[in-house]
Amino acid sequence: MVSFFSIGPNTNVRVELEALSPNGPYRLEVDHPAKKIVEYFDTPFEALVRHAEIESVLCGGVLPQSRIN
Repeated sequence: MVSFFSIGPNTNVRVELEALSPNGPYRLEVDHPAKKIVEYFDTPFEALVRHAEIESVLCGGVLPQSRIN
């Protein structure tokens, strides 16, 4: 699955979620103009939750307390 979201008038972020085998793991890749983020998850749900967190932060939201170390 590939999707995009906008973080400014001329800036889009590409997101790709890929199953590495039929039952996982799942690779989430976020291509921000300044940095690429790649993370691996056991389920697609976990990857989509992380996608939502990253998108929220990049769009000016706040990272949930459970993700702050």
